[in-house]
Amino acid sequence: MSPLSASASQLSFGSPISRSSRSPSGNIRLPGLLGQSSVVASPVESVRSIASFFTKLRPGSPPRHSEFYLQDELSVFLVDGVLFRVHRFFLQRESDVFRTMFVCPPTQDGPEGLTDDKPIVLPEVTVAEFEALLKFLYDGGNSPSPFSTADEWIRLLSIATRYAMERIRARALHELECLPPLDPIQKIALARKHDVREWLLPSYVALCLRREPLNVLEAIELGLETMVLIAIGRETVRDPGTLRDFEDLRQPLGYEEFMTAIVANIFGDGELSGA
Repeated sequence: MSPLSASASQLSFGSPISRSSRSPSGNIRLPGLLGQSSVVASPVESVRSIASFFTKLRPGSPPRHSEFYLQDELSVFLVDGVLFRVHRFFLQRESDVFRTMFVCPPTQDGPEGLTDDKPIVLPEVTVAEFEALLKFLYDGGNSPSPFSTADEWIRLLSIATRYAMERIRARALHELECLPPLDPIQKIALARKHDVREWLLPSYVALCLRREPLNVLEAIELGLETMVLIAIGRETVRDPGTLRDFEDLRQPLGYEEFMTAIVANIFGDGELSGA
């Protein structure tokens, strides 16, 4: 047999040499893809290695902005029989009450606010108040003042106070101070309802200093105790002894400042705190 024939017989597929040269158990050799040409791996390991290799070639995901990567949802609210569907982001940004509402565990019937059939109910909120809030949240940044009347700002003050929206509440109070002055009776009623204590004393002073006495409707609105204190205050600021004190002391205080101190003493801390 010639050397060439001998070599061919040694490389035949049935020869022991051919069988021993195969990778055992169906394993395959990975070429230089992973830089380990001598490593023997199973088919599953090979797929995993190749996937890992190409994953490393992909750039990492960019970081999410800590403030302006919004994960917002729309929620359905039922307000005084009317359905609203609005973004959660603005509400939970402004209010801890809404923020807590959105993270509460769902009821046995499932989460609220996803469909018209199961809305989030906002009790004791009027449609006009919720409209004022949404108009301020959605349109407030597009104009210096989204409202033109005191009534609209009062509605916003009402819902902002109820849901602890301090920034919006402060804006409503500021705008109400800049608009034409509210009637002292109305300011007292709003101060009591929405806990605006700084409005009470100036309003009491205005009622004590004005010429006209309280009428019946105003007296009913204020209540018996406040009505009596207003009457005492009106008599005191007009008393000749009070006027002499103001003239004799010759204080740097103006007339209204002097009388404010007199009225504050009459009403005391309890009434001025809105209690």
